[in-house]
Amino acid sequence: MSAQNSPWLTVREVAAYARCGVDTVYEALQAGALEGTQRVIPRGKWTIHRDAVDRWLLGERPARRRRAS
Repeated sequence: MSAQNSPWLTVREVAAYARCGVDTVYEALQAGALEGTQRVIPRGKWTIHRDAVDRWLLGERPARRRRAS
């Protein structure tokens, strides 16, 4: 599967997909409203699954917040 077809998105890709600013995406991730995985805490790169973005856009809250260390 190529990166273009990957279901995993960066914060910038989520912002473009959701038509919002990157700050909005970061705020949603930090608040737990958007489910994502941060590779190295506290300043690591976030990856967000497209399905999680779709749920966020529909107003659904994730069951739990997932982070990897």
